[in-house]
Amino acid sequence: MATSLVRLSQSVDSIAHWASDRDTLLVVVIEDYIGHEDEVADLLAQFHSLKINAIFIPPIASNHSMSQSHFAVLSKMLAESGPETKWFALLDDDTFFPHLEPLSTTLDSLDHENKDLYVGGLTEDWGSLTRFGVMAYGGADVYLSAHPARKIRNLDQALQCIEESPPQLGDVIIRDRVYRHTGARLTVLPDLYQHDLLGDLRGFFESGVEPLNLHHWKSWYSEPVVSMAQATNFCGNCFLQRFIFGNDTVLSNGYSITVYPKGVDSLDLNKIERTGATSMQARTRSTSTAWGRCATGCPTVITKRTTSNTRKSGQIS
Repeated sequence: MATSLVRLSQSVDSIAHWASDRDTLLVVVIEDYIGHEDEVADLLAQFHSLKINAIFIPPIASNHSMSQSHFAVLSKMLAESGPETKWFALLDDDTFFPHLEPLSTTLDSLDHENKDLYVGGLTEDWGSLTRFGVMAYGGADVYLSAHPARKIRNLDQALQCIEESPPQLGDVIIRDRVYRHTGARLTVLPDLYQHDLLGDLRGFFESGVEPLNLHHWKSWYSEPVVSMAQATNFCGNCFLQRFIFGNDTVLSNGYSITVYPKGVDSLDLNKIERTGATSMQARTRSTSTAWGRCATGCPTVITKRTTSNTRKSGQIS
């Protein structure tokens, strides 16, 4: 993760929800570390008091942009890891995990011990896809299995790659370096969300979706995700699961209770209600055009989980 001191301070509660009391190491490049060492030390102490295993470091090079630091932090992550580490994740400070068990299960299902894997999610914004191409978009996280991560660990090579790439496109830097120096090609997990969506996302949250992560929840749209995800403390992997009561009421777990005057039988609960801004229209477009243009290997798409995330009241156990 690469961020500023202020943004990291504003993200303590959301990071603590998923990172507290775990063995996972969080390595953070703080853009304005130099000159604010006392504040950085105080914030690190706060993280440790919340049982977050974290390391804060200054930018590897003083002239690096935030995006370049986002890539360069991988070298420090590798230096701090041991042979037992299976995955390395590059994420944004506003990436949020409602519950880590589904993510862990999904990554464990991939053949990470025998293959070079570069895993992530696409943007919902068609314009970004056509402009930047197919890659793991950082808000949905970039996951590298141990094999390709260690192939690109050399810091001198990493710095050279940074100099050769556009300074504001960290996700592009990661993709290009992975494609040039490893056998990995993008594996898309549809349940990872970049969330390049604006405005009211009620339709998304009430759709029965099972997101592995959320993103942009305090900028592009506004939702109290930490409070919402408290539901997982009571029922585990149940975030946003829908429960139908009677013939007109739907509970979207952690989000809302909705009463439909005409009853739920009048609805197609398999569809997402379009409540967001126009970028939401990207969800209805085929991405085959963008994939057809990728010149260095098109992505593998992992099929979405097909089990129903909706239960009627009589099915609740």
